[in-house]
Amino acid sequence: MQFSSNSINNVRNTLKYPTPFWVYESVVYEIFPDRFSIGKGKSVQDKASLYINRGGTIKEWDEKPVATGDWRSSQSFYGGDLWGVGEKLDYLKDLGVNCLYLTPIFSSPSNHKYDGADYFKVDSQFGGNRALTFLVSKLKRENMRLVLDGVFNHVSSQHKWFVKAKNGNRDAMSKFTMYESGHRGWWGAQSLPELNLEELEVRNYITQVIHKYLKMGIDGWRLDCGQDLGPVNNAFIASKVKSISTEKYVVSELWTYPEGWNMVDGIMNYHLRELILSYLNGELNEIGSALTSVFNDTPNIYGCWNMLDSHDSERIANVLPDKSLRKLAVVLQFTYPGVPVVYYGSEVGLEGGRDPECRDTMKWNEETWDTELREFYKKIIALRKAETALKIGSFEVLNTDPLVFLRKAPYMLDDIVVAINRSNARRVAAQIKDGRLLDRTRFVDLFTGEKFSLSAGLLKFDIPERGFRLLKPLNDTVRGYDQYKRIF
Repeated sequence: MQFSSNSINNVRNTLKYPTPFWVYESVVYEIFPDRFSIGKGKSVQDKASLYINRGGTIKEWDEKPVATGDWRSSQSFYGGDLWGVGEKLDYLKDLGVNCLYLTPIFSSPSNHKYDGADYFKVDSQFGGNRALTFLVSKLKRENMRLVLDGVFNHVSSQHKWFVKAKNGNRDAMSKFTMYESGHRGWWGAQSLPELNLEELEVRNYITQVIHKYLKMGIDGWRLDCGQDLGPVNNAFIASKVKSISTEKYVVSELWTYPEGWNMVDGIMNYHLRELILSYLNGELNEIGSALTSVFNDTPNIYGCWNMLDSHDSERIANVLPDKSLRKLAVVLQFTYPGVPVVYYGSEVGLEGGRDPECRDTMKWNEETWDTELREFYKKIIALRKAETALKIGSFEVLNTDPLVFLRKAPYMLDDIVVAINRSNARRVAAQIKDGRLLDRTRFVDLFTGEKFSLSAGLLKFDIPERGFRLLKPLNDTVRGYDQYKRIF
């Protein structure tokens, strides 16, 4: 089936589904299951047959992943599983996150599982379907959410459909693009044959997979290769998810400017990541206008994921080794509209270069942690969950250098002013564009407790070198007098 440019534009411009209420309250934690935790008191040696029998090699937990430049990187296993994830919920609760995103968990020949062989089976290396049932149940008891990774653009060359197609089965061949000399694979990878997503049987298969796990109790899907799926298939999958419940969530992987992808609840905002890192690395002179454009051009911005690193990128500790600059990146991640996503281990300073180095194992020896950094994450996570403006407030730049912006809330005393200073200590005067905020109102820094006064709509304050401010207005009463008694 071919789609005209007009039909695609109609999909892009269609009214989007309402964002599930719980998404606004969420702080997401991304886990690469093989590298997070081994459950039930086992080691990778205890589970060796699960990997070796499939041609894999096992690695001890403290061995660093090494780039080999070939298939061997995807065949190195450390033993992490869903049992282990469930056993670490106390750690995650203490950190403050309330939603987990797992990279693919379905039956697959690789450690990353982006080459699914059977989407109806959780891989036995991760504990099988029983382990997922256990994890879902435990998350629900803790009032936490779960988003799974849906890889629907391509499958493994070991998928039963593709095996049949290679053997000449015409029905199976119709599900792929076959050539005399081979087949179409994702980015040319022959081990990742792309599905013909317009085929009815393929669409029914995707629908069955989506519904199976939603009915098991997961809360949403992250769509791998969202740009490869295209806007029509993003819309199709969203419709199938929402047919189960409009409270289920769909976020799509996009490595592009986020405009025009509002047929889903949100996108992985890699563009925002690039803006933040380029700004703090000194490659981008001014970021305020770019952040304003993204906000104005992205109707589903509040459902988008704000990430600084992931399983597909260098870790933030490598990109910004200066911890003071890294903290500024985290502040921007948590205060810009959208859903903050923490990549496992970044909160304790875990390092890693490009894939597979960014997929190092989680370190559970607390002596290796950057505990000061983890406490910083805990504080900003708590603020993000507590402050209305950081969840639903509008966005308006007040000053460009240093960057100062307003998250304007429905109730004025919930407003938050955010200031980011990447250079020397500065004194700033910012025009606070909210006429409901009255003269002599004091603002408190939510991190330090310092206070600054508003004078006729102008707020003056200091920002430390490579520092930040999160300023919230106070309602100081004077001898029983409340100047906000008639302000709403």
